[in-house]
Amino acid sequence: MEREDKSLPHKDLYAVLSATGQIKYISSNCSALLGYRQEELIGTLMKNYLHKEDQFLIDRFFYNEHRLMPCTFRFIMNDYSHVHIEAAIDFITNEISMNEREIILKMRTINQPVDIESQNEPDIQNASWSSEEASKLFNNLPGALYISIRGKIVYANKSMLQLLGASHFYQIIGKYAYEFIEEDYHEIVKNRIIRMQKGLDVGIVEQTWRKLDGSLIHLEVNSAATVFEKQNAEVIQLIDVSFRKKFQDILQKSRERYQLLIQNSIDTIAVIHNEKWVFINNSGIQLFDAEDYDQLIGKDIYSLLHPNDHQDVKNRLERFIENKTDSEIMKQTWYTFKERLIYTEMVCIPTTFFGHNAVQIILRDISERKQTEELMLRSEKLSLAGQLAAGIAHEIRNPLTAIKGFLQLMKPAIHKNGQYFDIVFSELNRIELILSELLMLAKPQQHAINNSLNMNKLIREVTALLDTQANLNGIIINPSYCNDEDSTIKGDGNHLKQVFINFIKNSIESMPAGGKIDIAIQAEKDYIEIVIKDEGEGIPEDILKRIGEPFLTTKEKGTGLGLMISYKIIEDHQGTVKVKSKIGEGTTFTIRFIK
Repeated sequence: MEREDKSLPHKDLYAVLSATGQIKYISSNCSALLGYRQEELIGTLMKNYLHKEDQFLIDRFFYNEHRLMPCTFRFIMNDYSHVHIEAAIDFITNEISMNEREIILKMRTINQPVDIESQNEPDIQNASWSSEEASKLFNNLPGALYISIRGKIVYANKSMLQLLGASHFYQIIGKYAYEFIEEDYHEIVKNRIIRMQKGLDVGIVEQTWRKLDGSLIHLEVNSAATVFEKQNAEVIQLIDVSFRKKFQDILQKSRERYQLLIQNSIDTIAVIHNEKWVFINNSGIQLFDAEDYDQLIGKDIYSLLHPNDHQDVKNRLERFIENKTDSEIMKQTWYTFKERLIYTEMVCIPTTFFGHNAVQIILRDISERKQTEELMLRSEKLSLAGQLAAGIAHEIRNPLTAIKGFLQLMKPAIHKNGQYFDIVFSELNRIELILSELLMLAKPQQHAINNSLNMNKLIREVTALLDTQANLNGIIINPSYCNDEDSTIKGDGNHLKQVFINFIKNSIESMPAGGKIDIAIQAEKDYIEIVIKDEGEGIPEDILKRIGEPFLTTKEKGTGLGLMISYKIIEDHQGTVKVKSKIGEGTTFTIRFIK
């Protein structure tokens, strides 16, 4: 069904395609004209939207690298009507990696061509050129020109002879143009002749021809239908563009060197237009754990940016585009496609994308640096906490020992208020326990980490110890074990028991209304992981970031030392701890030990 609307805009429309014809970018005015949303088109094949009779054009030019200016085709719209599009096609080809080749289409709408079926046959008697008339008109033209009938050359001017290095007309006249045209272009030439004889405009194309001496020349070919000696024919104008081609090749190689630098940069280099990714290099694909280039292109940048950074980045990008000056370094947090959290530094540079203001960004992954800084800060805090703990413990322990001793001496003589003494001794024992923890923190412990430990056995002993407390709180402990042969590590059994008792007790206390604690021991070739997952209240994000810091606690009567000491014991065993938590859903601790 033809589209009858003659008021279609002639404004330039743009699209960028991959080497296989997949749409990587399409301008918003183009998608609006065709009746599709941008996200519907991006990632799909261009040929799926072309009239079936025009699909060969796209295929031929994509795979043989012909530049056709203009190429006319019919685009199928969302309402199944079609609109005639005239497109100039160009290529960005990287010979180092064919996957990086892209096709750029600069398009505009045109009024539909005359209906071929309704055309009358041309008036050959009145329109025909004779050989003599052609010679008078064309022979002294400075540009090369020939006339052919279904590809067979029947007339050529002097410039045509000079172009091909011929000295006599018989060297060209009577031969088929295919004899001078590189084989890759033969199918294109045939189709152009057919389309010309149907009255269609085939525009200009670049081809490679071979001169009589065998050397190659690059030509720009402009063709039109005509009538010669009362037969349908083609008049062809040739322009030598070898020098331009050579210059284009120099520019292309320069572009490829630049692309190579961009693609192999350690840092992520990307271009953002209308808050969407329109380009990203290989480092960026790896940074965001994307499967390929197309998984990112056309996507909203805020879909991966941490919500806390949305407004700041939005404001900065808007100010940057207005001022068009290089921005200062700013830091932000992103999610990857594998839901990892990464931290980056970003610098913005003004650029354009198809004539529109855009932003080129350089992202540097600082996740490891941030982790190192946090470890150093935590180590500093541990050191300070240790020094403080040692001072407090020694200052309190001496008077505490004296008080406890005198109370023990007084207890036999005072029977009336004996119950009060039990309470006082209970609280004094609690203070002593806290002092012991403080001293453990202050003084590095020598763990017997060379002992062989069966983690299945250790977890069984810990769960047996805590089962009663769990049952009283309406909690089920659900352990799962690996093969005993794979569950052995080197470590200090007593201290590791203390660690797991601490983690499981915390899980029990986080579920006042009951629930379930899953404990899974997973053995791999080089390490063992113990995963403890509860259904508790969860840990707020601001506290989650500080887990393991001294005196950090959410409990009313907690000291904040339990987890800190547990982390220290795990570190002494060259282990690691990862924690995930969501409010209302629970917390998961993953402890990993090297075998």
